[in-house]
Amino acid sequence: MTAAPTIAELPWWDLEEVAEHDAAVFGPTAWTLGYYWSVKAQNGTIMLAARTASASGTGTEANPDGGGGTAGTTASAGDLAGWIVMSAAGAEADVMTIATTAAARGKGVGRALLQAGIDWAANRGAEVVHLEVDERNATALAMYASFGFEEWGRRPDYYPGAAGILMRLRITD
Repeated sequence: MTAAPTIAELPWWDLEEVAEHDAAVFGPTAWTLGYYWSVKAQNGTIMLAARTASASGTGTEANPDGGGGTAGTTASAGDLAGWIVMSAAGAEADVMTIATTAAARGKGVGRALLQAGIDWAANRGAEVVHLEVDERNATALAMYASFGFEEWGRRPDYYPGAAGILMRLRITD
């Protein structure tokens, strides 16, 4: 049985790793490292990373900011499995991006990250969470539907050769 991933806030020193994986997942629509830095600097956003136990089995690594000790429970411990970036302002929240690495697909990592993002938004007072997804991404569409997200619109040709489906989830009654 595979252990559940650890989900923690993404530290700045992991942005390059995430940007590299983002490029592998999203190709021409991937966020750049510079864009990740810009979003990380914005108020009202959070970046969460999911990691599985590292091959070394230690679960920790040297603290890259030069301080003593180890990274411990930061997002740096273990192998990157996925990430989510959320924003929230008032009653509205957005899933800005969410992805899993190829090795982590089909293992519940995306579900765990989405739940963590929804929980973060709810704790900030959000009443609705929005997202958009490529109409060809059947796996993501099924996951979002299982959470209760509903389609409310489309952006034609938003993605290369495909529409973006706009979805929302009301998290309060």
